[in-house]
Amino acid sequence: MLELPEVEVLRKDLEKEVVGKRVKDVMVRSASVVRPFHRNRPEFSSALEGRKVVAARRRGQVIFLDLDEDLTWVIDPGEGGSLHRQTATEEPGDDALLAVTFTIGGAVHVSEATDEPTVRTGVVATADAYEAAGISPDALDLLDDNPTWMEFGRFLAAANRPLKLLLIDPEYIVGIGPVYSDEILWEAGLRHDHPSAKLSTQEVRRLYRATQEVIVAAMKAAGSGLDEVEVDQMIDDEGEAADHLRVYGRAGEPCPRCRRPIVRQRLRKGVYTYRCEQCMI
Repeated sequence: MLELPEVEVLRKDLEKEVVGKRVKDVMVRSASVVRPFHRNRPEFSSALEGRKVVAARRRGQVIFLDLDEDLTWVIDPGEGGSLHRQTATEEPGDDALLAVTFTIGGAVHVSEATDEPTVRTGVVATADAYEAAGISPDALDLLDDNPTWMEFGRFLAAANRPLKLLLIDPEYIVGIGPVYSDEILWEAGLRHDHPSAKLSTQEVRRLYRATQEVIVAAMKAAGSGLDEVEVDQMIDDEGEAADHLRVYGRAGEPCPRCRRPIVRQRLRKGVYTYRCEQCMI
């Protein structure tokens, strides 16, 4: 899934490419992508066509394109969705679920290569956008909220959960998933099961610094947006991890810090962690 760094890159590109433009045509291939926001595809198309995009926001991995008349177009890329900039005349690819063209040129295609799409999109009242997208009002966005390390420490103490499970729980933190949770913990030198309420002051500061450094580095690695960011960029066709990742997808490879082999460990059904047994404590 696209995580916070890649989606922030997409948001910045959308801010440059579509803010100020008015939607011309909307093509939706699968009705499932507009639920639970709309009853059917025509209802979604009618709600979006003719609207002017006035701002591009993000919360976690969900994109919010604010429209005129206090409406917001919500785009949740789900587990495997991606966005692409296209010309207005470009035919949508086989995996395109949604294609939106604009009156003064250009188009955005939303794609996901699966028979059961996880992408979700819809037009809702701006005041209700976060709730409609299922985003917890109390969850922390590590980039947008930009807490101080002391505020972050109080948040960790109050949550009192194992660090890996805390980082990937959208009720607590939005936008961080399996990839960057492992990268953040490796950078901080902390185990996945370390209780968040039992971190020393030094460990809180290490974890805080790691969140900032990993997110910024990942944004740089993602490139510049709609033409480049792909959900599968973390692992290539041969199963190799992307160059900017230090532990995720690197089971059996030497740890960049201590050279001990990286291990992949199952935490619960569908949840794994990549870690170094030597230098993450």
